Amino acid sequence: MKKILVVDDNTQNLYMLEVLLKSNGYEVETAANGNEALEKAHNKAPQIIISDILMPGMDGFSLCRAWKNDDSLRKIPFIFYTATYIDPRDEKLALDLGAEKFIVKPLEPDAFLAAIKEVLQEHEKGKKETAQIPSKTDEVFYKEYNAALVRKLEDKMTQLQRSNRRLASLYKASSDLLSMRSSSELVHIILDVIVSSAGYQQANYFSYDESSKKMILEGIAGYANESLDELKEKLVFKLGEKRGVVGIVAASGHLLNLADTSNDPNWINYDPKIKSALFVPMFFEKRLLGLLALFASETNAFSEEDCNDITALANNLAIAIVNDQNERRVQKQLSRISALHNIDTAINSSLDLRNMLNVFLKHALTQLKVDAGDVLLGNNLDVKCELAAGRGFNTHREELFPFPVDRNLAKRVFVERAVVQVNGFEKESVNPEFAKLWEREGFATYIGVPLVAKGEVLGALEVFNRLPFSPDEEWLSFLATLAGQAAIAVDKWQIFEGLQRSNLELSLAYDATIQGWSRALDMRDQETEGHTLRVTEMTVRLAEIMGLRGEEIVQIRRGTLLHDIGKLSVPDSILLKQGELTPEETAIMRKHAQAAYNLIHPIKYLQPALDIPFCHHEKWNGTGYPRRLKGKEIPLAARLFAVVDVYDALRSERPYRKSWPEDEVIKYIQDQSGIQFDPDIVTIFLKMISEDKA
Repeated sequence: MKKILVVDDNTQNLYMLEVLLKSNGYEVETAANGNEALEKAHNKAPQIIISDILMPGMDGFSLCRAWKNDDSLRKIPFIFYTATYIDPRDEKLALDLGAEKFIVKPLEPDAFLAAIKEVLQEHEKGKKETAQIPSKTDEVFYKEYNAALVRKLEDKMTQLQRSNRRLASLYKASSDLLSMRSSSELVHIILDVIVSSAGYQQANYFSYDESSKKMILEGIAGYANESLDELKEKLVFKLGEKRGVVGIVAASGHLLNLADTSNDPNWINYDPKIKSALFVPMFFEKRLLGLLALFASETNAFSEEDCNDITALANNLAIAIVNDQNERRVQKQLSRISALHNIDTAINSSLDLRNMLNVFLKHALTQLKVDAGDVLLGNNLDVKCELAAGRGFNTHREELFPFPVDRNLAKRVFVERAVVQVNGFEKESVNPEFAKLWEREGFATYIGVPLVAKGEVLGALEVFNRLPFSPDEEWLSFLATLAGQAAIAVDKWQIFEGLQRSNLELSLAYDATIQGWSRALDMRDQETEGHTLRVTEMTVRLAEIMGLRGEEIVQIRRGTLLHDIGKLSVPDSILLKQGELTPEETAIMRKHAQAAYNLIHPIKYLQPALDIPFCHHEKWNGTGYPRRLKGKEIPLAARLFAVVDVYDALRSERPYRKSWPEDEVIKYIQDQSGIQFDPDIVTIFLKMISEDKA
């Protein structure tokens, strides 16, 4: 078994080389510097020595010179293995000192082992038998040696300056992530900073589209001649696809540092100037969001420190993107509620059906993000259907109506009483004029939903899109809600005397929407699932016992259903944490009351319900949050709800604690009377609980 002496001051490098060499049949001895290596070699000579250059005490160059000047060692092959001294002049100095091989890290294990084998074979054949003592004088050696040290010092200074610039730019990029910008803006800012300040040549951001399982190019920086739209068509990768590296890195979930792009068979050489690349996949709670790709014009451009810094930046960007997505989701929900309110206002303020439906379509098309839509009146018993309103068409649809119902796509909607989606109508039986309309408008997708009121089909809401479109369940649910609104408008127009009943149904529809929203909040915060409906019923009962009636009860019900809406601003990592929150996490959690105010206050019709979401964490003694209100400064609705909320929370199971027994919960509420809770409300509440048991 051949013995190899490995010299390196980096313990991790020593360990990795030792494992590699031993697993391939070599005996290995290690040393941390040149002095230790000489001592061990004199005790028991190896068959070959592999040495780093930059080491304390005696470095690799000095070790090689001493080795080749030692009669007992000079015939033993000497290999340099370095990642620091990579200048051709460094290699020349090493070979002039008598080294048999100069290897630059990193090198694939097979190639590294092959190089060792080659040197040993040459040595065994006697090719190095005549190796002479290096002829360099001390003066020449030290001159070249000092030149190498100066070059390395200059390189280190340059690297340090570049690292400082990169750290500064990455710090700026991380600071930008804290600003209130959209995710697309943040992506472009980060990419621009990476290229303009950090010293990399190009940078890309790919987002992951779950529906198509593809990585889509969403942002670029550093490209002089090509636009995002041009590159977007070329650079699309399926998840797991080897071509182009992006897909396979995203699927693996692990960072990839390509030190030399020419060595990777999957690399697509769009720009010959690019010599190395770094790919960092971005995840949030195990969900793939996208991937950052950085490119440089020199090989080995990305150090381990660079990888760590970019990974940290990618993690921060992922959090910022998720926060933006959550914010946009909330804003979309609020916008939809506001649109429903505007539609309701139009319905209640006019008896002109056409005017009502035009307002309805304006908001519906905006919220659904489709190109055109109409409302048809009719059913499967009628011979023809009538166009009541249309919006977004390039032609005058009025000229084409009425169509016979049995020759129109609405026929299926009327008969099936369900949502009908058609992508192209080659297999559909439609009026030729309708086919001409479809072709002239350039439509690709049709979705129709029946307008049903009191169990009867009154018409159909039809929407059209000029690009293929596959709606999700949330979209279809909102479409159904809009169809309900349109049906109410038609019903009001048809039966004016049912106006009051229609208003009631609309109010119930709002409450159902809010209740559905509260269920969505419960589903997100799994540990409180069902909590909202329980506390809503109990708070309404308590309010009625205290004499509240009518609109006050309505607003209390809505406020209770929305009491935790502010938690949409709390990251899942905090909201769903199983265990005690840190002080920083607690501070973030406590912001949800203010977040609830920010979300609800802009919606005028929900403002009366704001007391509970905004104030239910205030305490009677003034130590609560967010405003430290005291006593009857706290709105009555919030004081009522605070008692019920704590009662239900303590009586419920949590992942981090058991539910409390009834008697302990009652004692806690009694103890907190006058501290956390309004004493009068505590008395009435406990009486209500006692009567429930009786």
